[in-house]
Amino acid sequence: MSADLLDEMPTESRQWLVEQLCTELDIDAGTAEDLIRSAEPLWNAMERAGGLVDSWGGGEFCALLPRVLAFVRGSD
Repeated sequence: MSADLLDEMPTESRQWLVEQLCTELDIDAGTAEDLIRSAEPLWNAMERAGGLVDSWGGGEFCALLPRVLAFVRGSD
């Protein structure tokens, strides 16, 4: 079994981010964690593309992901 990507994040950051996504998107914790895991490949690609973002799981990731997903949800 492969390691859980969320285990790479500091516990406080993980909890905060899950709570933010649950609140912002009105979803359960399992769905929030799935969204966070799914964001990792895109985030890493943006980092490789010349530093468009900080590292996956970093402060910028935690601050921006809820805002990005709220924007996506609100644009339907």
